[in-house]
Amino acid sequence: MSTERFAREDINIKDVTIPRGEMTLGVIGSANRDKTIFENPDALDITREPNKHSAFGQGIHFCVGAPLARLEAQIAINSLLRRMPNLHLAVANESLRWRPSMILRGLEGLPVAF
Repeated sequence: MSTERFAREDINIKDVTIPRGEMTLGVIGSANRDKTIFENPDALDITREPNKHSAFGQGIHFCVGAPLARLEAQIAINSLLRRMPNLHLAVANESLRWRPSMILRGLEGLPVAF
């Protein structure tokens, strides 16, 4: 749901001061959905550029498996589209329903046709 971090120094964010040593919680469910960073943040757009997201962490917390995960996703998606070139969403975007969750954002289902 969130990750604990402690401020190394006093920091001011949007007129709020977080004092040195104060604990903060980064809400993972809101990551990559900042309207000030991403145009149309709720849309799945795998071609989004620039795409400075936090899925693999940052700095010393950067995931060592990130390059492998990206390669696996690229191979899987390309293989799927090569085998099913007519794959498409079988319902209107607006009818997709998201699971209610504070931990992991995901669809209740993804009806496709090919």
